[in-house]
Amino acid sequence: MQLETVLPFVALSGAIIVVLLYLYFVKGMFQGTVKASGVDIPSKLRNIKKLADAGKYSASITLAYRTFEQMCGMKIGSERSNSETAREYLERVTKVMSLDTATVDMFVTTYEESRFSNHEMTRDRYEYAIRLFTDLYPRIDASIKME
Repeated sequence: MQLETVLPFVALSGAIIVVLLYLYFVKGMFQGTVKASGVDIPSKLRNIKKLADAGKYSASITLAYRTFEQMCGMKIGSERSNSETAREYLERVTKVMSLDTATVDMFVTTYEESRFSNHEMTRDRYEYAIRLFTDLYPRIDASIKME
């Protein structure tokens, strides 16, 4: 083979490899799961408390729920898609993680009330939601089912 026919083939092959590596490493394609971004849990917990201390119980419960959802997403390697409701996502999460479904259901119910109702949440409802959150929080790390 002559150099004139081999050189374009080598250049094209190299370009294809560069594009595939870019898609794999930069865009996360071909990896099978969606990467969940890191969550600064201590900072989130401080913000939850600050909101509650300011009497913003609905916002505090909503942030607690979103923190829980992000932690689950990091653990299973898949965030909630735009087309999923909170309940649909948590149904998918509990198929992978060993979480108490009754506690998860009570927590998401309280989140839905705080997020979508027209009334401000009370301190009692906030404390109830945080008790549920603190019950679920430590179980996330040890929750992947071994199959």
